[in-house]
Amino acid sequence: MYLFSRRARLSGANLREAAAWAIGVADLATQTSGAQISVWSQVFSPEVGTLVWATFVPDLPTLEGINDKLAVDDAYNTEVERGLPYVITGTVDDGLAVILHGEPDPNRAIDYVSSVRSTIGGGNLAKGMALGVEIAQRVEALSGLPTLFLADATGNYGGVSWITGYADIAELERAEMAINGDAGFVELLDRNAGVFSDAPGASTQVIARRLSA
Repeated sequence: MYLFSRRARLSGANLREAAAWAIGVADLATQTSGAQISVWSQVFSPEVGTLVWATFVPDLPTLEGINDKLAVDDAYNTEVERGLPYVITGTVDDGLAVILHGEPDPNRAIDYVSSVRSTIGGGNLAKGMALGVEIAQRVEALSGLPTLFLADATGNYGGVSWITGYADIAELERAEMAINGDAGFVELLDRNAGVFSDAPGASTQVIARRLSA
């Protein structure tokens, strides 16, 4: 299974109108393609104003079919073009990642997600993938919440991420405190220093809040 995402950064002008447009685009894309497409806004994080439209697909032919439907739909493309003034030019990027651990639950109500991204260091690809799964399992045990571990299929080679969803901000805080306050988890990361790149900016963490779907 894959996670497809499209990111864009808002200019800051007419934020309420821009948010309504982003939600409308997600709803129209869902209706047109038949895929469940949600839109998220990064909060308490770098790159203020970043929006992410995302959907899970079982395979690449399904993703191709979604893109083909949207590419020829006049209503969808007109709505996308209407919102171009809301978006900073050059900030739109697509991403594709394959899920290596975990499975999304469509019946689980999620209002927030936290995403940790990193890059596997040179010569550590196999070890990094195995460690990534172990970290996800440890996070699940500490937080009591499902956690996805993904590897980038496009973009940064060796890029990986961990994504955890939360019902609300209180659940997010509780989970973060449980994970970061666990000595065994910290020891696991310290013991494997170097598996993931320690270059500045190679590892990042963001929080996003659901806007729709």
